[in-house]
Amino acid sequence: MPSTTLKELEWLHDCALLSVLYDTSSNAGQSIRLTMRCPTDLGYAPWEGKNLVLAAIDVAVSKHVVCRVAGPETIDALRPGISGDLRESTMAARQMGMRFPNLEFTICFHSGSSLEVICQELQVDIGS
Repeated sequence: MPSTTLKELEWLHDCALLSVLYDTSSNAGQSIRLTMRCPTDLGYAPWEGKNLVLAAIDVAVSKHVVCRVAGPETIDALRPGISGDLRESTMAARQMGMRFPNLEFTICFHSGSSLEVICQELQVDIGS
């Protein structure tokens, strides 16, 4: 999967979330993979109507809050940064010298659910 940036991922909105997979099978570290279906009117032609797999690679910290939804879950936005609460929860480790990757982002869902991640890299794979 090729690497991507948060700037490119600004196009992610109204995508139907198909699955979330927390993968610990790699020697390279933990990953979180979100599979989604992009709407045909996304506004970014390479992804319109396609399935995407967004992978957070070498995850150091994640926090997933799930709110019940009637019907399919959809992505509202992907934003840079994490909440103050999550940052505070890493503070003791940071003060002891633990280093965290610089890539921090939050995925907000229309249901009110959220996924906050601190990871090394983001990758995206475009399906059909």
